[in-house]
Amino acid sequence: MKEENTDESYIGLICNGEFNAIHDFKIGELFESFFDNINYNVVREENSIYVDFTGEAICDDEPCTILIRFKIDDNGDEFEVNKVKVNEDILDEEETLDLLDDIAFAGGAILDDEDYCYNCDAESCEHCMHGLEDDNDEDEEDDDNDDENK
Repeated sequence: MKEENTDESYIGLICNGEFNAIHDFKIGELFESFFDNINYNVVREENSIYVDFTGEAICDDEPCTILIRFKIDDNGDEFEVNKVKVNEDILDEEETLDLLDDIAFAGGAILDDEDYCYNCDAESCEHCMHGLEDDNDEDEEDDDNDDENK
């Protein structure tokens, strides 16, 4: 891990970053639209660094506390969602997507859940790559049609 990274830089990475499935919206701005009593905390465990976000919201018409733990990569310049808890309950992937959809909606964004995976490496995950092959195939077909029309 980089020595020059500080707690503030890790928190800034999250606040200024984007979720893969919510394009063009900074996480910090989305969280401010949805949560009250926002807090970020850097946690160092073994050889890993996490940023824990906590905030209060309304869940099923009841107040709740939500924790979203982001794992920072070894270079300190990328992150992934590591865990999501509502009160004491850890959410599964589907529940996490539902929460992200609510957060996106509150911030004026739309969740593109076809591009979202809970915990993966986008270059090796078939779900994250969903649609990319189709787009490339269409581009190739367009190129072929262009060649035929010349």
